[in-house]
Amino acid sequence: MKNLIENIGNLYRTKYDKNISIYDDTFLKQSLHSRMNFSNCDNYLDYFNLINSSESESVAFLNSLNNSYSEFFRNPLTFALLEQHLLPMILQNKNNYKTGDLRIWSAGCSIGQEPYSLAILLEDIFQENRDNLSYRIFATDISTNELSIAKTGIYDYNSVKNIKFSHINNYFSRKNESYTIADKIKNHVDFSYYNLLDAESSSPSASIYGDFDLVICCNVLFYYKPEIQEFIISKIRRSLKPKGYFITGEAETAIVKSFKGFKQYVPITPIFVKT
Repeated sequence: MKNLIENIGNLYRTKYDKNISIYDDTFLKQSLHSRMNFSNCDNYLDYFNLINSSESESVAFLNSLNNSYSEFFRNPLTFALLEQHLLPMILQNKNNYKTGDLRIWSAGCSIGQEPYSLAILLEDIFQENRDNLSYRIFATDISTNELSIAKTGIYDYNSVKNIKFSHINNYFSRKNESYTIADKIKNHVDFSYYNLLDAESSSPSASIYGDFDLVICCNVLFYYKPEIQEFIISKIRRSLKPKGYFITGEAETAIVKSFKGFKQYVPITPIFVKT
């Protein structure tokens, strides 16, 4: 298996100028087995020959490494803390100290559920008291196809079935079985392409200078090897304001806890503050 992965890595490096060695070995094996089953390949050599000869399968395998599953208000505990404590506190501090509008980066946003969830929570807060503040959410991904879907803000019933009725009523319009995000939410979210592994920049160009109050990057880190995880976390830390907040996936808490640039904000949660 190790030799197969090395051979596939060499193939992608020489033929497509893609480096798959950055991914966690276990994740690579899972993706490989999944594509082998889908392609009805009985052994590793047959699959290697297939991706070497088939452009469509070589692209399909590469795409399988870009896991993009997401949903609205994923990780209920995290979003409950955001709604009830963290976002109101950040906004109150910004108002008290006149430090400008709220800036958030949703990294690896997939088809938009995560940044739209954040915007919905903020709109709820601002309905009670806007305090002359505004907010901007910069949402990025490496999939231009998924970014296109995110920009439309259109979702099916299965995507929204777990959202509170009040949020559906206030922030979506329905047509048949499609639910479209309201413009008052869309107007606060800026979608753009950005590769977290880009060594030439520390934040998406759309944000101009980074300086985020909060960065949320969930279920991305554990697909990569430790050195790549460290690269991404370091980049996110640089993009944050002093004492800014970083939220990751629940399964990635231990990864960030081992990094010296952050401390856990609340025990058992994947919420961290920059030190």
